[in-house]
Amino acid sequence: MALTGIVGGTVGESVLDDMLDTMARESWYGTDRFDTGSHGVGIRHHGEKDPEGHTFWRDGQAAGVIDGAVSNRAELGWDTETIFERLLQAPDPTLETLDGPFTIAAVDASEDRVLLATDKIGSRPPVYRHDDGFSFASGTSQLMPALDDPSVDPQGVSDLILMGHMWSDTTLLEGVKSVHPGTVVEYHGGEVTGRRYWRPDYDPAEPTTEYFHDLTAEFKRTVDRTANTVSGDVGIWLSGGLDSRATVSEFARVQRERDAFDSLTTYTYDANPGGGINVRLAEDVAETLELPNETVPLTPDRFLPTLEKTVDATDGLVNWNFALNLTATDNIDGREPNVLMEGIVGELLGQHLSRYHLQEASSLVDSMYHSEASLPAEEVTDIVDADVDPMGSYRREAARTEETDFEQAVVDAHFQNYYPRLAHASNPVARGRSGTRVAYADGDFLESAARLPPSWRMGALPGSDGELIFGVVKPKIGMIRLLDADLAEIPYERSRLKPSLPYPLHVAGFFASTGLSHLLGDPTYGGTSMAGQWYRDHDEIQSRLDDLIDDARDRWFLDGVAVEDRRQRHLDGESDESSALCSITTIELWLQRHFD
Repeated sequence: MALTGIVGGTVGESVLDDMLDTMARESWYGTDRFDTGSHGVGIRHHGEKDPEGHTFWRDGQAAGVIDGAVSNRAELGWDTETIFERLLQAPDPTLETLDGPFTIAAVDASEDRVLLATDKIGSRPPVYRHDDGFSFASGTSQLMPALDDPSVDPQGVSDLILMGHMWSDTTLLEGVKSVHPGTVVEYHGGEVTGRRYWRPDYDPAEPTTEYFHDLTAEFKRTVDRTANTVSGDVGIWLSGGLDSRATVSEFARVQRERDAFDSLTTYTYDANPGGGINVRLAEDVAETLELPNETVPLTPDRFLPTLEKTVDATDGLVNWNFALNLTATDNIDGREPNVLMEGIVGELLGQHLSRYHLQEASSLVDSMYHSEASLPAEEVTDIVDADVDPMGSYRREAARTEETDFEQAVVDAHFQNYYPRLAHASNPVARGRSGTRVAYADGDFLESAARLPPSWRMGALPGSDGELIFGVVKPKIGMIRLLDADLAEIPYERSRLKPSLPYPLHVAGFFASTGLSHLLGDPTYGGTSMAGQWYRDHDEIQSRLDDLIDDARDRWFLDGVAVEDRRQRHLDGESDESSALCSITTIELWLQRHFD
């Protein structure tokens, strides 16, 4: 069962209600709906717990919803009526003007028209289906009441096993498509068009101090804007890394200026990797900022009861192990926050897309494959017993980009896919309990981040085909130095060194700390995943997943022998097969709960 979100399209009253009924009903949730008998739109939201996190509007035969928040609304001076009137009159320039983390939709029955659009980074991408009419929802399961004859899409199965997440507009159902960032899909009189209303300039900036100061200034401004969309108690996930440290630092500054500092709490779970280092460093950061910090339990016993809800919330679009950390939201004790904030994703500062992907990949498809795949394509072919190309979603995206420069096309494909299909895909897990905000869904900041110099992206040891990465990137270290000199004196979890020290030392520190952890058998990067360890060592989790794997082996699109071989190799300790097994159990659980 989905948690919160939007539904609608050319659907009647009963179908709209059925779509809304697929969502959970917590005591504080609110629901707004509109229908004319032929067109409808509805939203399930956090009500007065997060009043700025949703918007509902209606006027005669037209209505609209915003799931999320427009962060520059006050600067524009636009009220709700103005936003939707402008949207219906001129969708593209209106959307280009709006910033913030949101999905927006509107229907106008008098014109037989539906508009559906994402924000500029795709922080909460919806899905839609167009056959005899047009229907949309925040998640695939919410569309089910509007579908006549749904069928499994082998490409979605292949994507999930290849990567642990989706790519392009793929979902687990044939004909159900996800909406890319900065894109508006318009249904009008039976015709559907999809177009990008915004794209950044990917022309790389020179690696100068001036550019870096501008990038940092834009980050500060987007946090300022996002802070204006929250009220009540605010929580921020804080680790020993630099992404959350930067966001906490800026948000604390803004809350002090707003005289709302007492409303801010930081939360930490012991993961990425586990072993306590994140907890200790997060406590040091919180103490330096004079903020409370709570360590939230993240254990197999606590996780197991949330498995179904996790797959429901993420709608089978991402492996449950990728969302595992955020299940800690259910374990927050005491005062539950009205809004939970995520830190800036380091991928915007060069953490994921590397120099190898930009400069050494043989093609755009090869670049996406090397940056995203968790399994070799030939192994996916062994597991998936269907006529499907494991590289199919990559090929669609390579054909879709309008960038003619290779490096800029790689960055464009990354912006259009990595963030909505992976970085944000687990956020609905936290959104079930509290409102959420992505603090960097801002055109000015994204425009600056899109021009990150290639030399500042993740490097790798020569001759390693991009595999032996440096583990740290210069912009993240530099940004925390600019934002807060005191926080730059607290060691960085990846390198175990203070950010105030020179960048080359951090590269050496990453290799040294990771290598030592491997020798000692401690949790670290590149080691056995937490989900993989839990499956091997925890009897109840193993039993639950084994039941799902047994059922999955009978699916028409999977090779049962290949699946069983993966399971045995993992349980025998021959290899870590958790990526494939988590994909298979995610697919099976979603199908049992929403398809069968």
